[in-house]
Amino acid sequence: MTETLRDAMREALTRQHFPWRKTMIIAPGSESRSRPGMVAPDGRTDIPVYLTRVFARSGEHDPHAVIECKRVAEGDASLAREYVVEGIDRFRNGKYSENHARGFMVGYVLKGPPDAVVEGINRYLIGRSRTAELLAAPGDLDIVGWASEHVRTSPRAPILLHHAMLAV
Repeated sequence: MTETLRDAMREALTRQHFPWRKTMIIAPGSESRSRPGMVAPDGRTDIPVYLTRVFARSGEHDPHAVIECKRVAEGDASLAREYVVEGIDRFRNGKYSENHARGFMVGYVLKGPPDAVVEGINRYLIGRSRTAELLAAPGDLDIVGWASEHVRTSPRAPILLHHAMLAV
């Protein structure tokens, strides 16, 4: 599913006339190191995104944005847990996007409407006393999806996550 999404993103960049289409690279998933100085990779990013202008300005070789992808389904508490623990929490603890203010997640909806899936994810968060982190519609009618803000586990600014739920 992730390879199909990545291919579609690349195709959209080449076919559409987005102003940033020549300055964005949608890279294949790759092993990553969550902390500087690590010898061995400790994770794998699903869809790393690079911006050539950022690279030219800063020389930063790590992804400039990370899109983490997870399977989700209405009524499946196990997948909701995985979305949080293996997705959201990787941004919270700095494994992904440690130096970024924003991150991105995609839920591949296997069953049910996206709103019901988000309700299940929010139930999981509520059950862990994490009500400040609930996924909510951003309120902007031009944006489809949800957003959530999460306090980091070390003294860094919170991270804002953008969530998209895609039917498969």
